[in-house]
Amino acid sequence: MKPDIEAEITVLPSSVNLRKSAIRDDIVGYYECPIALPNGTWDCRVVFPDANGRVELGQTTTALIQFLSPNEALLGLCQGDTFQLMGRNEALPGFSTDGTSQLLGENGIIALGKVTKLLVAPITHELKLEFIGSSREYFRIWVVNLCLTLLTFGIFSAWAKVRKKRYFYSHTILDGTPFQYLGQPLPILRGRLIGASLFAVYYVSSHFFTSLLPYVFALGAVLAPWVIVRSASFKARYSAFRNMTFRFEGTYWGTLKVVSAWGLVPAIIIGMMFHWLKIAWIEGTLFAVGGLIYPWWISRLKNFTVCNTAFGNKNGQLSTTGGQFFKIYFCSGLLFALMLIPLGAALSIFHISKNSASYIILFSLPTYAAYALAYAYIQAYIGNLVWNETTLGPLRFKSTLSGWTMTNYYISNALAIIASAGLLTPWAIMRTMKYRAENLQVLVAGEVTEFSGSDRSNVSATGAELGEFFDMELSL
Repeated sequence: MKPDIEAEITVLPSSVNLRKSAIRDDIVGYYECPIALPNGTWDCRVVFPDANGRVELGQTTTALIQFLSPNEALLGLCQGDTFQLMGRNEALPGFSTDGTSQLLGENGIIALGKVTKLLVAPITHELKLEFIGSSREYFRIWVVNLCLTLLTFGIFSAWAKVRKKRYFYSHTILDGTPFQYLGQPLPILRGRLIGASLFAVYYVSSHFFTSLLPYVFALGAVLAPWVIVRSASFKARYSAFRNMTFRFEGTYWGTLKVVSAWGLVPAIIIGMMFHWLKIAWIEGTLFAVGGLIYPWWISRLKNFTVCNTAFGNKNGQLSTTGGQFFKIYFCSGLLFALMLIPLGAALSIFHISKNSASYIILFSLPTYAAYALAYAYIQAYIGNLVWNETTLGPLRFKSTLSGWTMTNYYISNALAIIASAGLLTPWAIMRTMKYRAENLQVLVAGEVTEFSGSDRSNVSATGAELGEFFDMELSL
């Protein structure tokens, strides 16, 4: 027998004892029955190597399972999936047996199980993902958007966003089919006007009525979850693939728990203590505490976003931990520090003045380069972590971004934009998007046709534009 999976199985007390169907010198007792998996019900052979072919009622043990039709049963199957063993009283065709298994249970279920290990490689094939945008084509869209936005004092920015999004989506091709952006400019414009009004309230209270600032922060903490939910809902609702839209199922209270309890409230408390206490060691302690909390908050935020994003009838799943995010941020900070320590030592040894040209050359420029490297490291490896641990129905993803390559892109893009007075911005955007698409594989264990239709109900653009206005966008 060549098993396909290893599983932990608990025999239900209400079932009839499993009896050995055959014992041979090279085979431990095995049992043949249907198995109900998340992707369907299949015939299988179950072996209990540690129980010598006999399992008592209510006992939990390790089992090896071989599928009669592995190509179908393994499609989309993942470690951690749960299943049920179903009772039957006849031998299955396709297996060589010396007797008949007796597997009878209440309501047809004899045991519950959980997949602990896939013993064969999952059957997958790749859907080709590519970005076919052109710098020359996008330059025409970009320059028109820029000029009309300036001439209309920002009013055209809503139409500019739609034009830009439609170009990006239509030139992102998955399995020969482009994505679609369905958003309309007028709802976006209304959202931006509300966002601008709220920002004006913040600006006035922070500069002229500072006594009201705590109340403004409190209002922001209350509104932030709503902004995030509406932003994510709007973006998902108006993003489509093969005429089927995405959707976001997060709620205000769920977002309030993740965002405010784990992020905004600690940030506000720490910020106010910074402002009021002005004691160095307390400030240092608060800064360290904030740094330790942040990776776990990002982890919860990413998990919340992915798990509440759905396409058709399939929700996303993300299996990351705060420790994985902490490792990336810690390595990034260590990399930044290791690059700056020699620079600081050189400045102190040679007593270089901060106002001198040597200071700019020897310290400021390397500091920016170190920051670009640390930032690129975070962007690349958090992107890899999130994509590689994300599943969407039968879809799996494999991201292979490189921190060094991303650093090269960021620095060369910045230099090109500065040298061209901004005219090479479209070129920088296009090459970065192509690099990201080239380093993302979409693997499917099954068929994309497994996705069924999704709700096409309208979603307000107000939250989406507030999120963008206050730099609170959520996306993979």
